[in-house]
Amino acid sequence: MKFLSFILLTLALLLETTLTTIPLVLISLVCLIVIYRQDILFLFGFVFGLFLDLILFKTVGMSSLFFVIFLFLILLYQRKFEIKTANFVLISSFFGSLLYLLLFSNGNLIIIQAIVSAIIGLLIFKILQRGKIAQ
Repeated sequence: MKFLSFILLTLALLLETTLTTIPLVLISLVCLIVIYRQDILFLFGFVFGLFLDLILFKTVGMSSLFFVIFLFLILLYQRKFEIKTANFVLISSFFGSLLYLLLFSNGNLIIIQAIVSAIIGLLIFKILQRGKIAQ
């Protein structure tokens, strides 16, 4: 689990910093926390947020803080909501991406990017879910 998480987050970090402005690291963290519910993902979120800020020349620690708080909120509401469903991942990916893009992005088309983020999050969730079932 730790190795898979590290590889997925590294790939998301590379793609987010080179090709797109879609918050792929956030989406990957949401999918991983919903499926595995491991505390190590908070550390991964903090570290990868720091690397993201350093590479993109943003204020260091802002993405890390956002990632950790958002992951905490997901786990906080796991008793109220059924978080292991595709609907939850779709909605949380959309709202998380929308909030992240509103806070940290200068670009236009934020709603479209949030919709694409939700779809990508759903795809990552389905792939990770099939991988966990196969184990």
